[in-house]
Amino acid sequence: MVKRKIILLSIGVFLLLLSSLYVYLGGFIAIELRQTECSDLNLVGLNYIGIPQDEKIGEYFREVETARKDKPLQTIYYIEPEGKRDTLHVFIGYESDRINEGLSTPWVSQSVECQSAIVAKLEMNRFVMPGPDKTKRAIQDFAKEKGLTLKGIYIDKIISSDHVEVWAPIGS
Repeated sequence: MVKRKIILLSIGVFLLLLSSLYVYLGGFIAIELRQTECSDLNLVGLNYIGIPQDEKIGEYFREVETARKDKPLQTIYYIEPEGKRDTLHVFIGYESDRINEGLSTPWVSQSVECQSAIVAKLEMNRFVMPGPDKTKRAIQDFAKEKGLTLKGIYIDKIISSDHVEVWAPIGS
């Protein structure tokens, strides 16, 4: 009987600590959505097509991290894998002032037309940050509620490990 009370008390304390940690990391912070005006994005970076477990994707991220200096890292996922062995297609880059700055292979430039966009702001620890599906659903629901049509492209703007903005340009 005493042992059972100690076990239940220990479990209760553990759950309380776990809940407190979740709150501290920002686990209950909602996705902040807004519509904003924007200008066309001129991005430079690397296209990766392969499986998520390939070392090359890590190399590409490190290469772009080095080249981007103080500009936010931006990713566009064209094909998101269902599992570890499925194909992934992602553009990894940053915004550039010049669209074609004498890029050498495999670097490419990419323009994204944008006059207006829905922005989802995620400011919380990366361990409790909502996943891409939940964020996209929130953006799509916001667009539907406002009667807006999305272009179907989602640009992750990684400002820091605890601050990400997902930009979804609105179609005309």
